[in-house]
Amino acid sequence: MKFNPFSQKIGIVGGGQLGKMLIESALPWNVAYNILDPDPTAPASRYASIFVNGSLTSRDKILELAKDSDILTYEIEHIDVQTLIELKDQGKVVIPDPDILRIIQDKSLQKSFYAEKHIATSPFEIFNDEDSLSEALPKIHGDKLVVKSAKGGYDGKGVWILTRSEISSSQRGFQLDGSDYVLEAFIPRAREFAVIVARGMDGETKSYPSCEMVFDPELNLVDYLISPSNISTEQEEEIEALALKAVKSLGGAGLFAVELFLDEKGFFYVNEIAPRPHNSGHHSIEANSTSQYEQLNRILLGLPLGETDLRSPVVMMNLLGDSGVTGAYEMRGLDYLMKQPRAFFHWYNKAVTKPGRKMGHLTVCADSPDEALKIAQNVRESLKLVATNKQSN
Repeated sequence: MKFNPFSQKIGIVGGGQLGKMLIESALPWNVAYNILDPDPTAPASRYASIFVNGSLTSRDKILELAKDSDILTYEIEHIDVQTLIELKDQGKVVIPDPDILRIIQDKSLQKSFYAEKHIATSPFEIFNDEDSLSEALPKIHGDKLVVKSAKGGYDGKGVWILTRSEISSSQRGFQLDGSDYVLEAFIPRAREFAVIVARGMDGETKSYPSCEMVFDPELNLVDYLISPSNISTEQEEEIEALALKAVKSLGGAGLFAVELFLDEKGFFYVNEIAPRPHNSGHHSIEANSTSQYEQLNRILLGLPLGETDLRSPVVMMNLLGDSGVTGAYEMRGLDYLMKQPRAFFHWYNKAVTKPGRKMGHLTVCADSPDEALKIAQNVRESLKLVATNKQSN
């Protein structure tokens, strides 16, 4: 190696918990990070060598971040992709390739890409007005259907699960204003999985063992995940092969979270891909030989990929803002957590809480997934966020 890879400065567009954990994973290496975020108290801000306070869609702010960074990456999709493309064309290293992000940002482009590359995905149509919606509806079977905003949706926002009659009514929940939407077949009783795939700058790939995700039915957020998934060896091979095919089809280096459905007939379908560290990979910090965050740092710095084997059955549980508590807060009930020898607590240092906001996560390793889940549930029940001002309801 002709230079010290750890001397490079990494610029991250976005300073949330994913950026925070990316930086934490490389603290032993003393890598310098620059951060762009609109919130001066963002979770990653305290680790920044240079902190740029500004919008993630501001061309000037992204250029300011790039000026003092050797490599750029991002921890959120809703950013100014065109400026990143221009920087790449000028020779700046941007990982993942912003042309991949351009596809991922638009669910209509993303679904069309899967169809073009013969990657299994649920049937879909694209519409943007009453006429195209009327043409799309007869092409997708089933009384219950899924509508997704092509752009801007995240964590269940911009997604509607509706009956045909609801979609055709004036109370459908989305506005036909010329913006693109994706109409998808609803897969009843589908199980949801994720596979993290790493791809180095030299084309080397490694995938992590799959995890199964259980969602909160009201918030449409991941409640908890379990790894290893409760599927056969043959199904594990199949799901990892499908995830790998999808990532290789995108091309370019980076870390990618591939979310998939498993239907009642045993068929896997790619739902969406996130070109960054992901909620479905948090458990890798404690449970895998190389965490998803260290893996991305290896990719950014041009280092060999790390091993991805699962060292223990594990449950990762999201810790969300409590219902009825908004604003400044304090945490209570840590005693039970601190007495669990294989429970690992990650708090994101967000200044304020609100109902359903991701405030932290809990990872529990155990001899079996059932044991890990029981401990995690007990820990979460013991933790309470209590308002410290009059903003609580």
